[in-house]
Amino acid sequence: MTLHVWGSLPVWLILAVLVVRLWLVRTQSASVTWLMVCCAFVAVGLSINQPDVVTFLGGLTRTPNVADLLGRCLMVCGLFALAQSVEAAARSARLLRPSRLVGVALILVALVVLFVLIDAPEPTSQFMVEYGDQLPTALYSAVEMTYIAVVITRSALAVLRGFREGDGLGRMYWLFVVGAAAMVLLAAIAVALDAVHVLGLDAAVRVLGTVYAPVFLTSMALLAVGAAGGVLPDAAREFRDWRAARVRFRTLEPELRRLEGASGNRGLYFTIAWQRRQWRSRLHRLSVEIEDRAREAGQDVPAAATLTTARLEETT
Repeated sequence: MTLHVWGSLPVWLILAVLVVRLWLVRTQSASVTWLMVCCAFVAVGLSINQPDVVTFLGGLTRTPNVADLLGRCLMVCGLFALAQSVEAAARSARLLRPSRLVGVALILVALVVLFVLIDAPEPTSQFMVEYGDQLPTALYSAVEMTYIAVVITRSALAVLRGFREGDGLGRMYWLFVVGAAAMVLLAAIAVALDAVHVLGLDAAVRVLGTVYAPVFLTSMALLAVGAAGGVLPDAAREFRDWRAARVRFRTLEPELRRLEGASGNRGLYFTIAWQRRQWRSRLHRLSVEIEDRAREAGQDVPAAATLTTARLEETT
């Protein structure tokens, strides 16, 4: 596997966990949603530049190295989504600001324009190694890495600001801050590597190329664990709540039917076509109707229903 594929592995793992959780629970916060978008873009962006994929996409589009362009565009979009996720968690962002969307669009246009200027007639999965001695190629890489450095720095500053203001960010976000610093270092190494490649300084290319790999893997691992570590505990807690709710449905629904028979009154609970994402509302209504029917029947409210209502009030 190539270096970028190794870097994509933790991202694929986090994406798989989040997708399974969403399929089961069907609800999630803006921060988790943006993290899923980030993982999807970044995982594909890092994995796409493989020999077979390069050949297939090159033949399909008649553009030999379009896979490299697609990979970089996906990385730009993924880092934008990561910034949205982190800043949403830090409660410091007005998401989808027009200026940021315009910025992403301009970067993508710049990448396409510079890619067209590169003389790269043969498909290769080592695009920068083969064609990095051209000025348009160096600028092409520098635009991507500079944007990534700016976005990741802004996100790290948002996290640090959130720590100072007591936004309740988990300690795992410190790994994100360290990973952001490593990513900025990686961007600086990449830009320097592109510059010395254009200048023909082969010794410097070898030295920087040796440093690039460990910094890349370290930054990807820290960013993935740091960003996911901040939201996955909440996702895990929500999943546990959902599983507990399923148990309560099985326990309390027969109790509601019994109380409806005893009171002679029926509510709306069993007439509503509940969707999976409505499990909290469903559980709340179930508890409320049990309490109402129990009072109407002159019976004690089941302890399980009272406990459920109290817990729901704590989480809302």
